[in-house]
Amino acid sequence: MMENLLTKYFVRIYERPLTTDEETGIMNSFKLEHFKKKELIFSNGEANTKHYIVSKGLLRFYIIDPSGKEFNILFAKEGQIIGDLATPEPTSFFLEAIEDSSVYSIEDDKFWSLTFDYSKIASSLKRSYIFLQKRYVSILSKTAEENYEDLITEFPDLIKRLPQYHISSYLGVTPVFLSQIMAKRAKRK
Repeated sequence: MMENLLTKYFVRIYERPLTTDEETGIMNSFKLEHFKKKELIFSNGEANTKHYIVSKGLLRFYIIDPSGKEFNILFAKEGQIIGDLATPEPTSFFLEAIEDSSVYSIEDDKFWSLTFDYSKIASSLKRSYIFLQKRYVSILSKTAEENYEDLITEFPDLIKRLPQYHISSYLGVTPVFLSQIMAKRAKRK
Protein backbone atom coordinates (compact mmCIF):
# COMPACT_ATOMS: atom_id res chain seq x y z
CA MET A 1 0.00 0.00 0.00
CA MET A 2 2.85 2.40 0.78
CA GLU A 3 4.24 2.11 -2.70
CA ASN A 4 0.81 2.58 -4.24
CA LEU A 5 -0.08 5.76 -2.31
CA LEU A 6 3.33 7.40 -2.55
CA THR A 7 3.79 6.40 -6.16
CA LYS A 8 0.38 7.86 -7.04
CA TYR A 9 1.14 11.03 -5.09
CA PHE A 10 4.45 11.66 -6.83
CA VAL A 11 3.20 10.58 -10.25
CA ARG A 12 0.48 13.23 -9.82
CA ILE A 13 3.10 15.85 -8.91
CA TYR A 14 5.51 14.91 -11.73
CA GLU A 15 2.72 14.29 -14.24
CA ARG A 16 4.62 11.24 -15.50
CA PRO A 17 5.67 7.75 -14.31
CA LEU A 18 8.56 7.62 -11.85
CA THR A 19 11.91 6.18 -12.79
CA THR A 20 13.14 3.27 -10.68
CA ASP A 21 15.73 5.52 -9.00
CA GLU A 22 13.11 8.17 -8.19
CA GLU A 23 10.73 5.58 -6.77
CA THR A 24 13.50 4.02 -4.66
CA GLY A 25 14.64 7.42 -3.35
CA ILE A 26 11.10 8.40 -2.43
CA MET A 27 10.23 5.04 -0.84
CA ASN A 28 13.38 5.10 1.31
CA SER A 29 12.56 8.59 2.57
CA PHE A 30 9.15 7.84 4.12
CA LYS A 31 8.01 5.92 7.20
CA LEU A 32 4.49 4.60 7.86
CA GLU A 33 2.97 5.82 11.14
CA HIS A 34 -0.43 5.21 12.75
CA PHE A 35 -2.38 7.59 14.98
CA LYS A 36 -5.57 6.94 16.93
CA LYS A 37 -8.59 9.24 16.77
CA LYS A 38 -7.93 12.39 18.85
CA GLU A 39 -4.20 11.61 19.14
CA LEU A 40 -1.95 14.65 18.93
CA ILE A 41 0.81 14.28 16.35
CA PHE A 42 2.52 17.50 17.41
CA SER A 43 1.70 20.40 19.72
CA ASN A 44 2.40 24.11 20.02
CA GLY A 45 5.95 24.70 21.23
CA GLU A 46 7.35 21.36 20.06
CA ALA A 47 10.15 21.19 17.51
CA ASN A 48 8.34 18.97 15.02
CA THR A 49 10.68 17.72 12.31
CA LYS A 50 8.28 15.87 10.00
CA HIS A 51 5.84 16.38 7.14
CA TYR A 52 2.97 13.94 6.57
CA ILE A 53 1.11 12.45 3.62
CA VAL A 54 -2.23 11.00 4.71
CA SER A 55 -2.79 7.43 3.56
CA LYS A 56 -6.00 6.79 5.51
CA GLY A 57 -7.96 9.00 7.85
CA LEU A 58 -8.33 12.69 8.49
CA LEU A 59 -6.07 15.19 10.27
CA ARG A 60 -6.68 18.71 11.50
CA PHE A 61 -4.14 21.53 11.77
CA TYR A 62 -5.18 24.15 14.31
CA ILE A 63 -4.20 26.78 16.85
CA ILE A 64 -5.46 27.59 20.33
CA ASP A 65 -5.73 31.27 21.22
CA PRO A 66 -4.79 32.66 24.66
CA SER A 67 -8.41 32.29 25.85
CA GLY A 68 -8.33 28.57 25.01
CA LYS A 69 -10.50 28.74 21.86
CA GLU A 70 -9.50 26.40 19.04
CA PHE A 71 -9.32 27.60 15.43
CA ASN A 72 -9.06 24.97 12.67
CA ILE A 73 -6.72 26.13 9.92
CA LEU A 74 -6.62 23.12 7.59
CA PHE A 75 -7.83 19.56 7.24
CA ALA A 76 -5.88 16.86 5.41
CA LYS A 77 -7.52 13.75 3.98
CA GLU A 78 -6.19 10.83 1.98
CA GLY A 79 -3.48 11.78 -0.51
CA GLN A 80 -2.84 15.23 0.96
CA ILE A 81 0.34 16.53 2.59
CA ILE A 82 0.36 18.51 5.82
CA GLY A 83 2.86 19.81 8.32
CA ASP A 84 4.35 23.00 9.66
CA LEU A 85 6.53 24.55 6.98
CA ALA A 86 8.48 26.37 9.72
CA THR A 87 9.88 22.96 10.73
CA PRO A 88 12.21 22.37 12.57
CA GLU A 89 11.50 25.56 14.55
CA PRO A 90 9.10 25.13 17.48
CA THR A 91 5.62 25.07 16.00
CA SER A 92 2.74 27.43 16.76
CA PHE A 93 0.24 24.79 15.70
CA PHE A 94 -1.33 21.50 16.76
CA LEU A 95 -1.81 18.52 14.44
CA GLU A 96 -4.40 15.94 15.52
CA ALA A 97 -5.98 12.82 14.06
CA ILE A 98 -9.74 13.33 13.73
CA GLU A 99 -10.14 9.70 12.68
CA ASP A 100 -7.86 6.70 13.17
CA SER A 101 -5.21 7.58 10.61
CA SER A 102 -2.23 6.13 8.77
CA VAL A 103 0.30 8.59 7.42
CA TYR A 104 3.63 8.49 5.68
CA SER A 105 6.04 10.78 7.46
CA ILE A 106 9.25 12.24 6.15
CA GLU A 107 11.90 14.01 8.18
CA ASP A 108 12.40 17.65 7.25
CA ASP A 109 15.97 17.16 5.97
CA LYS A 110 14.89 14.29 3.70
CA PHE A 111 11.88 16.31 2.56
CA TRP A 112 14.06 19.22 1.44
CA SER A 113 16.52 16.80 -0.18
CA LEU A 114 13.65 15.42 -2.24
CA THR A 115 12.56 18.96 -3.05
CA PHE A 116 16.06 19.82 -4.20
CA ASP A 117 16.42 16.60 -6.18
CA TYR A 118 12.94 16.72 -7.67
CA SER A 119 11.91 20.26 -8.49
CA LYS A 120 8.28 19.30 -9.16
CA ILE A 121 7.81 18.95 -5.37
CA ALA A 122 8.65 22.64 -5.04
CA SER A 123 5.89 23.37 -7.54
CA SER A 124 3.47 21.32 -5.44
CA LEU A 125 4.50 23.26 -2.34
CA LYS A 126 3.85 26.49 -4.19
CA ARG A 127 0.29 25.31 -4.88
CA SER A 128 -0.08 24.59 -1.15
CA TYR A 129 1.07 28.11 -0.30
CA ILE A 130 -1.37 29.53 -2.84
CA PHE A 131 -4.18 27.52 -1.25
CA LEU A 132 -3.23 28.89 2.19
CA GLN A 133 -3.11 32.45 0.89
CA LYS A 134 -6.54 32.06 -0.69
CA ARG A 135 -7.85 30.61 2.58
CA TYR A 136 -6.56 33.60 4.57
CA VAL A 137 -8.03 36.07 2.08
CA SER A 138 -11.31 34.17 2.21
CA ILE A 139 -11.39 34.30 6.01
CA LEU A 140 -10.80 38.05 5.94
CA SER A 141 -12.99 39.03 3.00
CA LYS A 142 -15.94 36.63 2.81
CA THR A 143 -18.87 35.97 5.08
CA ALA A 144 -19.15 32.72 6.99
CA GLU A 145 -22.00 31.74 4.66
CA GLU A 146 -19.80 32.25 1.60
CA ASN A 147 -16.95 30.28 3.17
CA TYR A 148 -19.37 27.46 4.05
CA GLU A 149 -20.57 27.35 0.42
CA ASP A 150 -16.93 27.25 -0.75
CA LEU A 151 -16.20 24.38 1.65
CA ILE A 152 -19.21 22.41 0.39
CA THR A 153 -18.23 23.03 -3.23
CA GLU A 154 -14.50 22.31 -2.90
CA PHE A 155 -14.57 19.54 -0.27
CA PRO A 156 -18.05 17.97 -0.11
CA ASP A 157 -16.68 14.77 1.44
CA LEU A 158 -15.26 16.70 4.41
CA ILE A 159 -18.73 17.98 5.34
CA LYS A 160 -19.79 14.36 5.84
CA ARG A 161 -16.65 13.40 7.79
CA LEU A 162 -16.20 16.37 10.11
CA PRO A 163 -18.19 17.06 13.26
CA GLN A 164 -20.03 20.39 13.12
CA TYR A 165 -17.88 21.90 15.87
CA HIS A 166 -14.78 21.41 13.66
CA ILE A 167 -16.54 22.98 10.68
CA SER A 168 -17.68 25.94 12.78
CA SER A 169 -14.13 26.44 14.08
CA TYR A 170 -12.78 26.30 10.52
CA LEU A 171 -15.28 28.99 9.52
CA GLY A 172 -14.57 31.07 12.63
CA VAL A 173 -18.14 30.91 13.93
CA THR A 174 -19.96 29.24 16.81
CA PRO A 175 -21.70 25.88 16.31
CA VAL A 176 -25.04 27.70 16.85
CA PHE A 177 -24.28 30.15 14.04
CA LEU A 178 -23.23 27.27 11.77
CA SER A 179 -26.58 25.59 12.47
CA GLN A 180 -28.29 28.81 11.39
CA ILE A 181 -26.23 28.92 8.19
CA MET A 182 -27.13 25.29 7.46
CA ALA A 183 -30.83 25.86 8.18
CA LYS A 184 -30.91 28.93 5.94
CA ARG A 185 -29.18 26.95 3.19
CA ALA A 186 -31.63 24.05 3.54
CA LYS A 187 -34.59 26.46 3.16
CA ARG A 188 -33.12 27.79 -0.10
CA LYS A 189 -32.89 24.33 -1.64
